[in-house]
Amino acid sequence: MKLIRVALVLLPAIAAPLFAQPVQPRPTYKAVRAAKAPVIDGDLSDPAWQNAPEITGFTQREPAEGKPATQQTRVRIVYDDQAIYFGLLMEDDHPATPLLARRDTDLNNGDYVRVSIDSQHDHLNGASFIVNASNVQMDSVLFNDINDDTSWDAVWDSATKIGEKGWTAEMRIPFSQLRFPEKDVHTWGFNIGRSNARLTEVSRLVHSPKSEAGYVRYFADLEGISGIHPRRSFEIMPYGVARSDLRSRADNPFVKPAAHRMDGGVDVKYGLTSSLTLTGTVNPDFGQVEVDPAVLNLSQFETFFPEKRPFFTEGADVFRFGNGPASSRWGFNVGFPTFFYSRRIGRTPQASLDADWQNAPGETTILGAAKVTGKVGKGWTVGILDALADQEEAWFRTGDVVGKETVEPMTNYLVTRATREYGKASRAGFMFTSVNRRLTGTLDPLLRQNAYFGGVDGYTFFRDKSWLLDWYAGTSLVEGSAEAMASTQNNPARYYARPDAGHIELDPTRTSLSGWAGRAMFGKEKGKWRPNFQVQLLSPGFEVNDVGFMTRTDSVATHAVMRYLNTDVTRYTREINWWVGKYQNWNFDHDLTANGVSANFYTQFKNYWSAWGWGGVAADHLDDRITRGGPAMIYRGHHYAGGGFGNDSRKRVSFETEGERVDDGFGGSSGSYWLSLIYRPTPAIKLSISPRYSRVHEVAQYVTQIDDAAYTPTYGKRYIFATLNQKTLDLGIRTDWTMSSRLSLQLFVQPFVASGDYVGYKQLTRARSDEFTPLAGLDFDGGANTYNAAGSYSFDNPDFNFRSVRGSAVARWEFRPGSAVYVVWNENRAATAPVGDFQMRRDFAALPNAPSEDVFLIKFSYWLPM
Repeated sequence: MKLIRVALVLLPAIAAPLFAQPVQPRPTYKAVRAAKAPVIDGDLSDPAWQNAPEITGFTQREPAEGKPATQQTRVRIVYDDQAIYFGLLMEDDHPATPLLARRDTDLNNGDYVRVSIDSQHDHLNGASFIVNASNVQMDSVLFNDINDDTSWDAVWDSATKIGEKGWTAEMRIPFSQLRFPEKDVHTWGFNIGRSNARLTEVSRLVHSPKSEAGYVRYFADLEGISGIHPRRSFEIMPYGVARSDLRSRADNPFVKPAAHRMDGGVDVKYGLTSSLTLTGTVNPDFGQVEVDPAVLNLSQFETFFPEKRPFFTEGADVFRFGNGPASSRWGFNVGFPTFFYSRRIGRTPQASLDADWQNAPGETTILGAAKVTGKVGKGWTVGILDALADQEEAWFRTGDVVGKETVEPMTNYLVTRATREYGKASRAGFMFTSVNRRLTGTLDPLLRQNAYFGGVDGYTFFRDKSWLLDWYAGTSLVEGSAEAMASTQNNPARYYARPDAGHIELDPTRTSLSGWAGRAMFGKEKGKWRPNFQVQLLSPGFEVNDVGFMTRTDSVATHAVMRYLNTDVTRYTREINWWVGKYQNWNFDHDLTANGVSANFYTQFKNYWSAWGWGGVAADHLDDRITRGGPAMIYRGHHYAGGGFGNDSRKRVSFETEGERVDDGFGGSSGSYWLSLIYRPTPAIKLSISPRYSRVHEVAQYVTQIDDAAYTPTYGKRYIFATLNQKTLDLGIRTDWTMSSRLSLQLFVQPFVASGDYVGYKQLTRARSDEFTPLAGLDFDGGANTYNAAGSYSFDNPDFNFRSVRGSAVARWEFRPGSAVYVVWNENRAATAPVGDFQMRRDFAALPNAPSEDVFLIKFSYWLPM
């Protein structure tokens, strides 16, 4: 441990001599002021275009890197007091490949052009505006030089036309959608890229080598922009929702078969300065349009679902912490903490009631939220978000007693973030978050009252940005009642009450818990050979799950990886990408919790087919989580291998398929098989089906623990395991029908069936071993298992059969820029059966009779620029 800490201190000093930043010349182009703005209709005959200089000279990025584009692109740029305009001619001696799709979806199978702008000229951040030959728009925020976030939705205008010698596009990007300082004369960074689907050719005005990760840093300079002023935009978007909830076969006196309601609210966006924007919402509609997929989780850790709500996804890049511009990251059995997980806000109420019947809300009401994001001072990027969630109550009935009880307290969430670039290749920043709950008497023993996190992070490039040092360090503090802190100490992330742990101990009297975390990564970002080294430390008391996401602490995780990336086109391949890594992890008691070697490869062939694979070997190690708070157990080593392949995605019928096999030292095994099949009968329709089947034969599956003070080898408890035979079938079916660039319909259905049959019950013979004692006297009695030894013990039959189908239909019409109407149907139908076997016909046939929850809604939003 001391060596690791010394390495963290010395690494920047060792790497400092590598620092060098030669200045790279940047090409320069010019925009001209238009006396009269061009009409956005896809026709480039307007006088404004004729008076602007032509920009051309595109070079290939794919397939023949660095060579002139097979089909050239010609660009003209003009501006006026309100917006900047791009007129583009994509030459082609064959008809363009149109593709109709919903806005912000994957456009790679059609012809498109991308305009990227770094309006603050910081060589790190910017925005991209993409339009395809069918005038389908896509936009994204650029950050960290190499990353983009497509959740951002700007309001801009475009038009396209397909002709005999190619296709044309016109774009109007209002200055209100860009951030730039107040100056008399401006220089912006920009680049333009084009994708020709027929040739599978990607070309750019300014070439950025595939052997390097950078993008924004290679932009050209755009000069000639003067006399414009950043607009303090003021945008109001009122919305209205009409919603119906229908439930079938709900055996609950509190639940009505049908419920209807109407609601409304307003979102506001105001430019505080030229580079700082306030976004606020009153009575927000934070319901998701598309449902989360069904999953089976038998671990002690919760499932991570991505954020889909627009208020939180827009500008999310500002709030990322400890996430520098590395082109590759590896975790190896210990995930990276997410320090701001916005789905904590508006979460499902956390308290559960012990009652015969109850009716609790599915999510917490958010009374209001606001955030400020943008640039301030000299190079500072800031983000402040605050949200207030209401107290939630649930009706309950036990016998003849009917009442109401609080299941979620009123809670305030605060997230602050700031970063600053310094030098020519470095950044540092800090983050502070707080969660404060107004607890009532019933919730005081269950939930933490206050939770805080503070940290610093940053990165530095060396040797012409060939090497990257990426790091963070932070500390956390949570406060609450003694009961809440005892629950926090015994949370699956840390298990302070583990009887064989020498470095942690449960303290039932404490009312606070603190901890720290840090990570340092040093790796090469250029060239074919790219070594990478990392150490991450998470102390046992570290806790960020009130507004973040983290599965475990008490971890020291290290790895060394060698990656090989060859993007040169050879006789048979277009790309070869493989890596091999050695990892080893410990807890703070110096127990080796992971030790192995992993490898992965990917190859794209000349015909655009791809193949990939992975594999690895793990040695025996101590698992300090498998007994759910009991002593550690030796988990025998395992080996695994998997692979897949897929064809050219431009084809009318495209597919990808893969499979994996895992075998462990206990004699257990698992296999999973997946197929994705996509059919495009027309440019406007996309049909896809993605079946996934997995089977698990887990010999050492944890079941439960039983108190037995007389059994001392495992510290007064018996830890019961079994052999689990599990099967899962997941069938995702999706249809996308895009009638026009503004009107689309999406259908999604996911039948999901999982079963688990527990046999061969046994108990852990002694702590920190891999030996089990069979429980020959264990049998079933009325749905419960009874084991007679030094006493009589019972636990529920763990066999399960879960069946569900989730679906959604979303019709979206953008009737004017920024304004839309949604018509939505969501269904969640699920049931369980007390059997452990898997029978496809029986289980799928039972789905139509399962209890269901259907939501029908119409949402109307109207964008009003002021």
